[in-house]
Amino acid sequence: MESSESKTLRNRNERILILLLSFVAAFRVLIFSAAFPFFSNVDEDLHFDLITQYSHGRPPRTFETVKEETLFWMVPYGSLEFLNTSDQFPGGKFPPPLWKQSGPKAESEFVAAKAEWSTETNFESSQPPLYYIVASLWWWIGKHIGFGDIQSLYWIRFLNVPLMAMVVWLGYTTARIFAPTRVDLRLGVPLLLAFIPQNVFYAMNSDVLSPVCCGALFLCVLRWLRTATPSFLLGALTGLAIAAAYLTKLSNLPLIAVGLIAIVGNLGWHIRQFSRATFIAFAALVICSVIPIGSWMFWTKHQFGDLTGSTAKIALLGWTQKPFADWWQHPIFTPHGLWVFWSSLITSFWRGELTWHGRMLDWGPVDALFAISSLILPASAGIGVAAAIGLSSFQRQAVGLSIAICAAGILFLALLSIEFDFGNSTGPSRAHPYFTAGRLLAGALIPFAICYVYGLIVMLRPAKSAVLPLAIIASLIVFVAVSEIGTNRVVFASEHNWFHR
Repeated sequence: MESSESKTLRNRNERILILLLSFVAAFRVLIFSAAFPFFSNVDEDLHFDLITQYSHGRPPRTFETVKEETLFWMVPYGSLEFLNTSDQFPGGKFPPPLWKQSGPKAESEFVAAKAEWSTETNFESSQPPLYYIVASLWWWIGKHIGFGDIQSLYWIRFLNVPLMAMVVWLGYTTARIFAPTRVDLRLGVPLLLAFIPQNVFYAMNSDVLSPVCCGALFLCVLRWLRTATPSFLLGALTGLAIAAAYLTKLSNLPLIAVGLIAIVGNLGWHIRQFSRATFIAFAALVICSVIPIGSWMFWTKHQFGDLTGSTAKIALLGWTQKPFADWWQHPIFTPHGLWVFWSSLITSFWRGELTWHGRMLDWGPVDALFAISSLILPASAGIGVAAAIGLSSFQRQAVGLSIAICAAGILFLALLSIEFDFGNSTGPSRAHPYFTAGRLLAGALIPFAICYVYGLIVMLRPAKSAVLPLAIIASLIVFVAVSEIGTNRVVFASEHNWFHR
Protein backbone atom coordinates (compact mmCIF):
# COMPACT_ATOMS: atom_id res chain seq x y z
CA MET A 1 0.00 0.00 0.00
CA GLU A 2 1.24 3.49 -0.85
CA SER A 3 2.46 5.41 2.20
CA SER A 4 1.05 8.81 3.11
CA GLU A 5 4.43 10.45 2.44
CA SER A 6 4.83 8.92 -1.03
CA LYS A 7 1.24 9.83 -1.89
CA THR A 8 1.85 13.45 -0.89
CA LEU A 9 5.02 13.51 -3.00
CA ARG A 10 3.15 12.02 -5.97
CA ASN A 11 0.38 14.59 -5.70
CA ARG A 12 2.89 17.43 -5.51
CA ASN A 13 4.78 16.17 -8.56
CA GLU A 14 1.52 15.80 -10.46
CA ARG A 15 0.48 19.35 -9.67
CA ILE A 16 3.86 20.62 -10.83
CA LEU A 17 3.40 18.68 -14.08
CA ILE A 18 -0.10 20.12 -14.59
CA LEU A 19 1.16 23.63 -13.88
CA LEU A 20 3.85 23.05 -16.52
CA LEU A 21 1.24 21.79 -19.01
CA SER A 22 -0.96 24.79 -18.25
CA PHE A 23 2.00 27.11 -18.87
CA VAL A 24 2.90 25.39 -22.15
CA ALA A 25 -0.73 25.57 -23.35
CA ALA A 26 -0.97 29.24 -22.36
CA PHE A 27 2.36 30.06 -24.01
CA ARG A 28 1.28 28.35 -27.25
CA VAL A 29 -1.90 30.45 -27.31
CA LEU A 30 0.13 33.59 -26.60
CA ILE A 31 2.55 33.00 -29.49
CA PHE A 32 -0.08 32.13 -32.10
CA SER A 33 -2.44 34.88 -30.94
CA ALA A 34 0.38 37.35 -31.48
CA ALA A 35 1.22 35.87 -34.90
CA PHE A 36 -2.22 36.33 -36.44
CA PRO A 37 -3.10 39.88 -37.52
CA PHE A 38 -6.54 41.46 -37.16
CA PHE A 39 -9.37 40.79 -37.94
CA SER A 40 -9.74 37.07 -38.56
CA ASN A 41 -12.43 35.39 -40.65
CA VAL A 42 -14.32 34.02 -37.60
CA ASP A 43 -16.23 37.32 -37.32
CA GLU A 44 -13.55 38.80 -35.07
CA ASP A 45 -14.45 42.32 -36.17
CA LEU A 46 -18.06 41.83 -35.05
CA HIS A 47 -17.02 40.44 -31.68
CA PHE A 48 -14.68 43.40 -31.21
CA ASP A 49 -17.52 45.77 -32.09
CA LEU A 50 -19.57 44.28 -29.24
CA ILE A 51 -16.61 44.56 -26.87
CA THR A 52 -16.36 48.29 -27.62
CA GLN A 53 -20.07 48.73 -26.95
CA TYR A 54 -19.99 46.80 -23.67
CA SER A 55 -16.89 48.73 -22.61
CA HIS A 56 -19.11 51.84 -22.50
CA GLY A 57 -21.87 49.99 -20.65
CA ARG A 58 -24.13 50.12 -23.70
CA PRO A 59 -25.18 46.64 -24.83
CA PRO A 60 -26.71 46.64 -28.33
CA ARG A 61 -30.45 46.99 -28.63
CA THR A 62 -30.85 46.13 -32.30
CA PHE A 63 -28.94 44.86 -35.32
CA GLU A 64 -26.98 47.87 -36.53
CA THR A 65 -23.89 48.45 -38.61
CA VAL A 66 -20.56 48.44 -36.77
CA LYS A 67 -20.01 51.50 -34.62
CA GLU A 68 -17.88 54.49 -35.59
CA GLU A 69 -15.45 53.82 -32.76
CA THR A 70 -14.97 50.24 -33.95
CA LEU A 71 -14.13 51.43 -37.46
CA PHE A 72 -11.30 53.58 -36.16
CA TRP A 73 -9.70 50.36 -34.87
CA MET A 74 -10.72 48.05 -37.69
CA VAL A 75 -9.55 50.15 -40.64
CA PRO A 76 -5.91 50.86 -39.70
CA TYR A 77 -5.23 47.53 -37.98
CA GLY A 78 -7.24 45.16 -40.18
CA SER A 79 -5.46 42.84 -42.60
CA LEU A 80 -6.75 41.48 -45.91
CA GLU A 81 -4.62 38.33 -45.63
CA PHE A 82 -7.30 36.02 -44.27
CA LEU A 83 -9.71 35.89 -47.22
CA ASN A 84 -7.71 37.35 -50.12
CA THR A 85 -4.70 36.22 -52.14
CA SER A 86 -1.68 38.33 -52.96
CA ASP A 87 -2.30 38.18 -56.73
CA GLN A 88 -5.40 40.34 -56.21
CA PHE A 89 -3.16 43.33 -55.48
CA PRO A 90 -0.67 45.36 -57.54
CA GLY A 91 2.70 43.70 -57.76
CA GLY A 92 1.34 40.50 -56.22
CA LYS A 93 1.86 41.90 -52.74
CA PHE A 94 -0.56 42.74 -49.93
CA PRO A 95 -0.86 46.44 -49.09
CA PRO A 96 1.30 47.53 -46.12
CA PRO A 97 -0.50 48.18 -42.82
CA LEU A 98 -2.27 51.54 -42.70
CA TRP A 99 -1.10 52.10 -39.13
CA LYS A 100 2.47 52.21 -40.41
CA GLN A 101 1.71 54.87 -43.05
CA SER A 102 1.03 58.59 -43.05
CA GLY A 103 0.30 61.33 -45.54
CA PRO A 104 -2.51 62.07 -48.04
CA LYS A 105 -2.39 58.62 -49.66
CA ALA A 106 -2.84 56.87 -46.33
CA GLU A 107 -5.68 59.20 -45.41
CA SER A 108 -7.53 58.54 -48.67
CA GLU A 109 -7.11 54.78 -48.20
CA PHE A 110 -8.41 55.11 -44.65
CA VAL A 111 -11.52 56.97 -45.84
CA ALA A 112 -12.19 54.43 -48.62
CA ALA A 113 -11.76 51.42 -46.34
CA LYS A 114 -13.90 53.02 -43.63
CA ALA A 115 -16.71 53.66 -46.11
CA GLU A 116 -16.60 50.03 -47.27
CA TRP A 117 -16.55 48.48 -43.77
CA SER A 118 -19.18 50.84 -42.37
CA THR A 119 -21.92 48.96 -44.26
CA GLU A 120 -21.33 45.71 -42.34
CA THR A 121 -24.22 44.79 -40.06
CA ASN A 122 -23.32 43.17 -36.76
CA PHE A 123 -25.50 40.05 -36.71
CA GLU A 124 -23.89 38.97 -33.42
CA SER A 125 -25.61 41.80 -31.52
CA SER A 126 -28.23 39.59 -29.85
CA GLN A 127 -25.70 37.06 -28.57
CA PRO A 128 -25.36 36.44 -24.80
CA PRO A 129 -23.23 39.02 -23.00
CA LEU A 130 -20.82 37.26 -20.64
CA TYR A 131 -17.76 37.10 -22.90
CA TYR A 132 -18.16 40.72 -23.99
CA ILE A 133 -18.47 41.90 -20.38
CA VAL A 134 -15.35 39.95 -19.34
CA ALA A 135 -13.40 41.06 -22.43
CA SER A 136 -14.35 44.73 -21.95
CA LEU A 137 -13.19 44.60 -18.31
CA TRP A 138 -9.95 42.91 -19.44
CA TRP A 139 -9.50 45.66 -22.07
CA TRP A 140 -10.01 48.30 -19.37
CA ILE A 141 -7.25 46.67 -17.29
CA GLY A 142 -4.92 46.64 -20.31
CA LYS A 143 -5.48 50.33 -20.98
CA HIS A 144 -4.67 51.17 -17.36
CA ILE A 145 -1.52 49.05 -17.51
CA GLY A 146 -0.43 51.18 -20.45
CA PHE A 147 -1.29 49.20 -23.58
CA GLY A 148 -2.37 51.41 -26.47
CA ASP A 149 -2.93 51.23 -30.22
CA ILE A 150 -2.38 47.74 -31.67
CA GLN A 151 -1.01 46.47 -28.36
CA SER A 152 -4.39 47.22 -26.84
CA LEU A 153 -6.10 44.99 -29.42
CA TYR A 154 -3.68 42.15 -28.79
CA TRP A 155 -4.24 42.53 -25.07
CA ILE A 156 -7.91 41.59 -25.64
CA ARG A 157 -6.79 38.49 -27.53
CA PHE A 158 -4.39 37.62 -24.75
CA LEU A 159 -7.41 37.04 -22.48
CA ASN A 160 -7.41 33.62 -24.15
CA VAL A 161 -4.05 32.84 -22.54
CA PRO A 162 -5.32 32.44 -18.94
CA LEU A 163 -8.52 30.85 -20.27
CA MET A 164 -6.50 28.10 -21.96
CA ALA A 165 -4.54 27.48 -18.76
CA MET A 166 -7.84 27.20 -16.87
CA VAL A 167 -9.13 24.62 -19.35
CA VAL A 168 -6.09 22.39 -18.76
CA TRP A 169 -6.40 22.70 -14.98
CA LEU A 170 -10.15 22.04 -15.08
CA GLY A 171 -9.54 18.94 -17.18
CA TYR A 172 -7.06 17.62 -14.64
CA THR A 173 -9.32 18.44 -11.68
CA THR A 174 -12.27 16.72 -13.34
CA ALA A 175 -10.31 13.57 -14.19
CA ARG A 176 -8.83 13.50 -10.68
CA ILE A 177 -12.29 13.65 -9.08
CA PHE A 178 -13.79 10.69 -10.93
CA ALA A 179 -10.61 8.64 -11.51
CA PRO A 180 -8.21 9.36 -8.61
CA THR A 181 -6.46 5.99 -9.00
CA ARG A 182 -6.21 6.04 -12.82
CA VAL A 183 -2.98 7.80 -13.79
CA ASP A 184 -3.72 7.23 -17.49
CA LEU A 185 -6.96 9.24 -17.26
CA ARG A 186 -5.72 11.70 -14.67
CA LEU A 187 -2.78 12.81 -16.82
CA GLY A 188 -4.00 11.86 -20.28
CA VAL A 189 -6.93 14.30 -20.25
CA PRO A 190 -4.92 17.49 -19.40
CA LEU A 191 -2.12 16.34 -21.72
CA LEU A 192 -4.53 16.18 -24.66
CA LEU A 193 -6.21 19.49 -23.74
CA ALA A 194 -2.88 21.30 -23.50
CA PHE A 195 -2.03 20.65 -27.14
CA ILE A 196 -5.37 20.54 -28.94
CA PRO A 197 -4.75 22.93 -31.89
CA GLN A 198 -8.11 24.74 -31.82
CA ASN A 199 -7.27 28.12 -33.41
CA VAL A 200 -10.42 29.85 -32.14
CA PHE A 201 -8.19 30.57 -29.12
CA TYR A 202 -6.08 32.81 -31.39
CA ALA A 203 -8.89 35.32 -31.94
CA MET A 204 -11.45 37.43 -30.09
CA ASN A 205 -14.49 35.21 -29.96
CA SER A 206 -17.14 34.37 -27.41
CA ASP A 207 -16.57 30.63 -27.95
CA VAL A 208 -13.29 30.75 -26.01
CA LEU A 209 -15.21 31.13 -22.74
CA SER A 210 -17.38 28.03 -23.32
CA PRO A 211 -14.80 25.37 -22.29
CA VAL A 212 -14.25 27.11 -18.96
CA CYS A 213 -17.93 27.70 -18.12
CA CYS A 214 -19.10 24.30 -19.34
CA GLY A 215 -16.06 22.63 -17.74
CA ALA A 216 -17.04 24.18 -14.41
CA LEU A 217 -20.63 23.00 -14.91
CA PHE A 218 -19.45 19.48 -15.75
CA LEU A 219 -17.37 19.45 -12.57
CA CYS A 220 -20.40 20.54 -10.51
CA VAL A 221 -22.59 17.83 -12.07
CA LEU A 222 -20.02 15.20 -11.14
CA ARG A 223 -20.17 16.46 -7.56
CA TRP A 224 -23.96 16.00 -7.61
CA LEU A 225 -23.55 12.44 -8.88
CA ARG A 226 -20.98 11.66 -6.21
CA THR A 227 -22.90 12.83 -3.16
CA ALA A 228 -26.21 11.72 -1.71
CA THR A 229 -26.70 15.04 0.11
CA PRO A 230 -25.60 18.06 -1.96
CA SER A 231 -24.79 21.25 -0.10
CA PHE A 232 -26.25 24.72 -0.55
CA LEU A 233 -22.86 25.88 -1.89
CA LEU A 234 -22.82 23.14 -4.52
CA GLY A 235 -26.35 24.08 -5.58
CA ALA A 236 -25.47 27.77 -5.85
CA LEU A 237 -22.23 27.10 -7.77
CA THR A 238 -24.03 24.75 -10.17
CA GLY A 239 -26.72 27.35 -10.82
CA LEU A 240 -24.12 30.02 -11.50
CA ALA A 241 -22.23 27.65 -13.81
CA ILE A 242 -25.45 26.95 -15.75
CA ALA A 243 -26.08 30.68 -16.04
CA ALA A 244 -22.48 31.32 -17.16
CA ALA A 245 -22.66 28.58 -19.81
CA TYR A 246 -25.96 29.92 -21.20
CA LEU A 247 -24.84 33.56 -21.07
CA THR A 248 -21.70 32.68 -23.00
CA LYS A 249 -23.18 30.88 -26.01
CA LEU A 250 -26.60 29.54 -26.97
CA SER A 251 -24.94 26.48 -28.50
CA ASN A 252 -24.15 25.38 -24.92
CA LEU A 253 -27.86 24.63 -24.35
CA PRO A 254 -27.62 20.88 -25.18
CA LEU A 255 -24.74 20.53 -22.70
CA ILE A 256 -26.75 22.31 -20.01
CA ALA A 257 -29.75 20.09 -20.71
CA VAL A 258 -27.70 16.89 -20.33
CA GLY A 259 -26.22 18.16 -17.07
CA LEU A 260 -29.65 18.99 -15.65
CA ILE A 261 -31.05 15.61 -16.70
CA ALA A 262 -28.15 13.90 -14.91
CA ILE A 263 -28.76 15.91 -11.72
CA VAL A 264 -32.52 15.37 -11.70
CA GLY A 265 -32.09 11.68 -12.55
CA ASN A 266 -29.63 11.23 -9.71
CA LEU A 267 -32.03 12.94 -7.29
CA GLY A 268 -34.77 10.61 -8.49
CA TRP A 269 -32.72 7.58 -7.45
CA HIS A 270 -32.53 9.01 -3.92
CA ILE A 271 -36.10 10.28 -3.73
CA ARG A 272 -36.75 8.47 -0.46
CA GLN A 273 -33.75 10.21 1.10
CA PHE A 274 -34.75 13.58 -0.35
CA SER A 275 -33.74 15.64 2.67
CA ARG A 276 -34.27 19.26 3.52
CA ALA A 277 -30.61 19.94 2.67
CA THR A 278 -31.08 18.44 -0.81
CA PHE A 279 -34.17 20.55 -1.38
CA ILE A 280 -32.28 23.71 -0.34
CA ALA A 281 -29.38 22.82 -2.66
CA PHE A 282 -31.71 22.26 -5.61
CA ALA A 283 -33.58 25.49 -4.83
CA ALA A 284 -30.24 27.34 -4.81
CA LEU A 285 -29.43 25.81 -8.21
CA VAL A 286 -32.74 26.97 -9.65
CA ILE A 287 -32.55 30.50 -8.20
CA CYS A 288 -28.91 31.09 -9.17
CA SER A 289 -29.51 29.95 -12.75
CA VAL A 290 -33.02 31.28 -13.44
CA ILE A 291 -32.47 34.87 -12.27
CA PRO A 292 -29.50 35.70 -14.59
CA ILE A 293 -30.83 33.67 -17.53
CA GLY A 294 -34.38 35.00 -17.09
CA SER A 295 -33.10 38.58 -16.91
CA TRP A 296 -31.21 38.16 -20.17
CA MET A 297 -34.20 36.52 -21.86
CA PHE A 298 -36.38 39.41 -20.77
CA TRP A 299 -33.84 41.84 -22.29
CA THR A 300 -33.64 40.00 -25.63
CA LYS A 301 -37.42 39.65 -25.79
CA HIS A 302 -37.84 43.38 -25.20
CA GLN A 303 -35.01 44.48 -27.53
CA PHE A 304 -34.88 41.81 -30.26
CA GLY A 305 -38.40 40.38 -30.27
CA ASP A 306 -37.89 36.85 -28.88
CA LEU A 307 -36.37 35.13 -25.86
CA THR A 308 -33.07 34.19 -27.53
CA GLY A 309 -32.72 36.96 -30.11
CA SER A 310 -32.32 34.29 -32.78
CA THR A 311 -35.40 34.94 -34.92
CA ALA A 312 -34.28 38.37 -36.13
CA LYS A 313 -30.71 37.12 -36.61
CA ILE A 314 -31.89 34.21 -38.75
CA ALA A 315 -33.94 36.59 -40.89
CA LEU A 316 -30.95 38.92 -41.20
CA LEU A 317 -28.78 36.04 -42.42
CA GLY A 318 -31.41 35.12 -45.03
CA TRP A 319 -32.25 31.69 -43.61
CA THR A 320 -35.79 30.29 -43.69
CA GLN A 321 -37.26 27.34 -41.83
CA LYS A 322 -38.08 24.39 -44.07
CA PRO A 323 -41.35 22.46 -43.86
CA PHE A 324 -40.94 19.39 -41.64
CA ALA A 325 -41.52 17.05 -44.59
CA ASP A 326 -38.52 18.55 -46.38
CA TRP A 327 -36.14 17.85 -43.51
CA TRP A 328 -35.74 14.25 -44.57
CA GLN A 329 -34.44 15.23 -48.01
CA HIS A 330 -31.25 16.56 -46.43
CA PRO A 331 -28.01 14.88 -47.65
CA ILE A 332 -27.02 14.13 -44.04
CA PHE A 333 -29.33 11.10 -44.30
CA THR A 334 -27.04 9.55 -46.93
CA PRO A 335 -23.74 7.80 -46.07
CA HIS A 336 -21.74 10.38 -48.05
CA GLY A 337 -23.58 13.35 -46.54
CA LEU A 338 -23.24 11.97 -43.02
CA TRP A 339 -19.48 11.56 -43.52
CA VAL A 340 -19.20 15.10 -44.91
CA PHE A 341 -21.00 16.43 -41.84
CA TRP A 342 -18.96 14.39 -39.39
CA SER A 343 -15.52 14.92 -40.92
CA SER A 344 -16.07 18.65 -41.48
CA LEU A 345 -17.40 19.17 -37.96
CA ILE A 346 -14.83 17.13 -36.08
CA THR A 347 -11.81 18.50 -37.94
CA SER A 348 -13.11 22.01 -37.30
CA PHE A 349 -13.57 21.04 -33.63
CA TRP A 350 -9.92 20.01 -33.42
CA ARG A 351 -8.18 22.71 -35.46
CA GLY A 352 -10.66 25.56 -35.94
CA GLU A 353 -11.71 27.57 -38.98
CA LEU A 354 -9.08 30.23 -39.58
CA THR A 355 -8.12 30.77 -43.20
CA TRP A 356 -5.02 32.37 -44.69
CA HIS A 357 -4.75 33.77 -48.20
CA GLY A 358 -8.19 32.36 -48.95
CA ARG A 359 -7.60 28.75 -47.89
CA MET A 360 -8.13 26.82 -44.69
CA LEU A 361 -5.12 26.34 -42.45
CA ASP A 362 -5.20 22.56 -42.49
CA TRP A 363 -3.31 19.45 -43.55
CA GLY A 364 -5.12 16.45 -45.03
CA PRO A 365 -3.38 13.60 -43.16
CA VAL A 366 -3.95 15.28 -39.78
CA ASP A 367 -7.60 16.01 -40.60
CA ALA A 368 -8.07 12.33 -41.50
CA LEU A 369 -6.52 11.34 -38.17
CA PHE A 370 -8.89 13.70 -36.34
CA ALA A 371 -12.00 12.43 -38.14
CA ILE A 372 -11.24 8.71 -37.84
CA SER A 373 -9.83 8.62 -34.31
CA SER A 374 -12.66 10.82 -33.00
CA LEU A 375 -15.13 8.29 -34.35
CA ILE A 376 -13.36 5.13 -33.16
CA LEU A 377 -12.19 6.16 -29.69
CA PRO A 378 -15.48 7.61 -28.34
CA ALA A 379 -17.21 4.49 -29.72
CA SER A 380 -14.64 2.43 -27.82
CA ALA A 381 -15.41 4.51 -24.73
CA GLY A 382 -19.11 3.71 -25.15
CA ILE A 383 -18.30 -0.02 -25.27
CA GLY A 384 -16.14 0.37 -22.18
CA VAL A 385 -18.96 2.08 -20.28
CA ALA A 386 -21.48 -0.56 -21.32
CA ALA A 387 -19.14 -3.36 -20.22
CA ALA A 388 -17.86 -1.47 -17.15
CA ILE A 389 -14.28 -2.05 -18.28
CA GLY A 390 -11.98 -0.82 -15.53
CA LEU A 391 -14.59 1.56 -14.11
CA SER A 392 -16.49 1.88 -10.87
CA SER A 393 -20.17 2.79 -10.85
CA PHE A 394 -19.41 6.50 -10.43
CA GLN A 395 -16.75 6.39 -13.13
CA ARG A 396 -19.21 4.79 -15.53
CA GLN A 397 -21.60 7.66 -14.83
CA ALA A 398 -18.86 10.24 -15.45
CA VAL A 399 -17.68 8.77 -18.76
CA GLY A 400 -21.26 8.08 -19.83
CA LEU A 401 -22.14 11.71 -19.09
CA SER A 402 -19.16 12.83 -21.18
CA ILE A 403 -20.36 10.74 -24.12
CA ALA A 404 -23.90 12.08 -23.75
CA ILE A 405 -22.68 15.70 -23.71
CA CYS A 406 -20.66 15.24 -26.89
CA ALA A 407 -23.50 13.40 -28.62
CA ALA A 408 -26.05 16.06 -27.61
CA GLY A 409 -23.89 18.86 -29.03
CA ILE A 410 -23.39 17.01 -32.32
CA LEU A 411 -27.07 16.12 -32.67
CA PHE A 412 -28.02 19.73 -31.97
CA LEU A 413 -25.86 20.93 -34.88
CA ALA A 414 -27.25 18.16 -37.09
CA LEU A 415 -30.78 19.31 -36.25
CA LEU A 416 -29.93 22.91 -37.16
CA SER A 417 -28.40 21.66 -40.41
CA ILE A 418 -31.60 19.97 -41.58
CA GLU A 419 -34.03 22.55 -40.21
CA PHE A 420 -33.09 25.55 -42.37
CA ASP A 421 -32.85 26.58 -45.99
CA PHE A 422 -29.71 28.70 -45.92
CA GLY A 423 -30.56 30.81 -48.97
CA ASN A 424 -27.61 32.87 -50.22
CA SER A 425 -25.61 32.44 -47.01
CA THR A 426 -21.97 31.47 -47.51
CA GLY A 427 -21.67 29.18 -44.51
CA PRO A 428 -23.71 27.12 -43.99
CA SER A 429 -24.97 27.30 -47.57
CA ARG A 430 -27.28 25.47 -49.93
CA ALA A 431 -24.23 23.83 -51.48
CA HIS A 432 -22.88 22.80 -48.06
CA PRO A 433 -25.97 22.70 -45.80
CA TYR A 434 -24.18 21.64 -42.63
CA PHE A 435 -23.47 23.36 -39.32
CA THR A 436 -19.83 22.33 -39.07
CA ALA A 437 -18.30 25.17 -37.03
CA GLY A 438 -16.47 23.12 -34.42
CA ARG A 439 -16.13 26.13 -32.13
CA LEU A 440 -19.87 25.75 -31.40
CA LEU A 441 -18.90 22.53 -29.58
CA ALA A 442 -16.14 24.20 -27.58
CA GLY A 443 -18.11 23.68 -24.36
CA ALA A 444 -17.69 19.92 -24.82
CA LEU A 445 -13.89 20.14 -24.94
CA ILE A 446 -13.24 18.54 -21.53
CA PRO A 447 -15.91 15.81 -21.86
CA PHE A 448 -14.54 15.01 -25.34
CA ALA A 449 -11.01 14.66 -23.96
CA ILE A 450 -12.33 12.21 -21.35
CA CYS A 451 -14.12 10.13 -24.03
CA TYR A 452 -11.07 10.18 -26.29
CA VAL A 453 -8.55 9.16 -23.62
CA TYR A 454 -10.76 6.51 -22.01
CA GLY A 455 -11.57 5.06 -25.45
CA LEU A 456 -7.85 4.68 -26.08
CA ILE A 457 -7.42 3.02 -22.68
CA VAL A 458 -10.16 0.49 -23.52
CA MET A 459 -8.53 -0.33 -26.86
CA LEU A 460 -5.13 -0.85 -25.20
CA ARG A 461 -6.50 -2.79 -22.21
CA PRO A 462 -4.99 -6.14 -23.34
CA ALA A 463 -1.51 -4.61 -22.90
CA LYS A 464 -2.27 -4.07 -19.17
CA SER A 465 -0.14 -0.94 -19.02
CA ALA A 466 -1.11 2.46 -17.65
CA VAL A 467 1.91 4.04 -19.33
CA LEU A 468 1.16 2.90 -22.90
CA PRO A 469 -1.94 5.14 -23.39
CA LEU A 470 0.04 8.14 -22.11
CA ALA A 471 2.91 7.30 -24.48
CA ILE A 472 0.53 7.13 -27.44
CA ILE A 473 -1.17 10.40 -26.45
CA ALA A 474 2.27 12.01 -26.13
CA SER A 475 3.18 10.75 -29.62
CA LEU A 476 -0.12 12.07 -30.96
CA ILE A 477 0.38 15.54 -29.53
CA VAL A 478 3.92 15.72 -30.91
CA PHE A 479 2.54 14.93 -34.36
CA VAL A 480 -0.30 17.42 -33.92
CA ALA A 481 2.02 20.14 -32.56
CA VAL A 482 4.45 19.73 -35.46
CA SER A 483 1.59 19.89 -37.97
CA GLU A 484 0.18 23.01 -36.29
CA ILE A 485 3.54 24.75 -36.49
CA GLY A 486 3.88 23.66 -40.11
CA THR A 487 0.45 24.93 -41.20
CA ASN A 488 0.54 28.18 -39.21
CA ARG A 489 4.15 29.20 -39.80
CA VAL A 490 3.13 31.36 -42.78
CA VAL A 491 1.29 33.86 -40.59
CA PHE A 492 4.46 34.84 -38.71
CA ALA A 493 5.69 36.69 -41.81
CA SER A 494 2.69 39.05 -41.84
CA GLU A 495 3.59 42.73 -41.57
CA HIS A 496 0.34 43.30 -39.68
CA ASN A 497 0.98 41.15 -36.62
CA TRP A 498 2.38 41.74 -33.11
CA PHE A 499 5.91 40.76 -34.09
CA HIS A 500 6.06 43.52 -36.71
CA ARG A 501 4.46 46.27 -34.65
